[in-house]
Amino acid sequence: MSAADLVDWRLAQRIALGLAGDDRATGPFDQAAVDSACADALALVTGYTGLRPTGALPAPELIDRAEWARIGVRSLRELSGRLEQRIVEGISLPGPLGSMARSLAGAAAAAEAGVAVGYGARKVLGQYDLALAGARRDPRLVFVGPNLASAHAELGEDAGLFLRWIAIHETTHSIQFGSVAWLQPHLVALLDRLIDGASARLDQTTVRSAAKRLFRADPRETIRTVMRGDLPRLLAGPEQTRTLDALQATMSVIEGYAEHVMDAAGKSLDPGYARLRGRLEARRANRGGLAEVISRLLGVELKLRQYRLGKAFCDAVAADAGIEGLNEVWSSAEALPTLEELERPRDWVHRATAPASA
Repeated sequence: MSAADLVDWRLAQRIALGLAGDDRATGPFDQAAVDSACADALALVTGYTGLRPTGALPAPELIDRAEWARIGVRSLRELSGRLEQRIVEGISLPGPLGSMARSLAGAAAAAEAGVAVGYGARKVLGQYDLALAGARRDPRLVFVGPNLASAHAELGEDAGLFLRWIAIHETTHSIQFGSVAWLQPHLVALLDRLIDGASARLDQTTVRSAAKRLFRADPRETIRTVMRGDLPRLLAGPEQTRTLDALQATMSVIEGYAEHVMDAAGKSLDPGYARLRGRLEARRANRGGLAEVISRLLGVELKLRQYRLGKAFCDAVAADAGIEGLNEVWSSAEALPTLEELERPRDWVHRATAPASA
């Protein structure tokens, strides 16, 4: 744990790994099967969308739950870094009071993070993992073998059909970010703005008061107040609200587009895709994952609404203007729909197709 850290990230990883477990049984899914499914998915997605990546895409990796837990802890640590630093500054109390407060806070936050990531490691089927906090690292396309096996046993259908359907969704994300050069920097900038704004508004008196309460209250409850429960207030200013709305709209389009492609590219091949869709929707009611961890950090709920609202928008636009019309969302950051336009797709279509003013 470095001097700049609040969360004891080594403890968080130990907790996450413990909850993730060591099950490595992948059933009918091996690396060769994943490679084949992703190759098929790449052809289906590029054929349907017309998107063309400008460089090499990450090779798919079949991983275990422990590796996903490591990915999750690392991503959460990257995202929360500046917020941690600000809170650390606020609880730099003198003498043993300060060191004890920080130690208790770090352990409490580690438990929160570790439990959330460890739970997610048992649920996530696949993920396109990329840096969203300015870190320089290559993206990864990962599939969690034991979770694929358990989900397939639960949802049924042919194993190859099931794996290819999941691969279409994650491969779509890979193609999105590989084809749209401005998309990752846009997301990073939105998250930077949110975290920086929240950090700047953290009042040191408030943080110190929360730190002192560690000695007469549940440390886990205190750290929730500082790192999660208080953040909606910190994000409540006009500028922060606009940024949060833009982040939610962007994520809705990213997820909804992948969901639209998942169905459009899949249903033409086998009626089993439609059956899988219905079963997966029911399973998602209890879905965990890194997006849920991040949404808890920001104090907002994102994931299920992203799938539903974003997919409805993309389905409606594609029905009205075709996939070529829907692809206008990738023409620039300014072309992305607002939250209001997500609810009214025709308004977005009108704006996207309106001739530029002279």
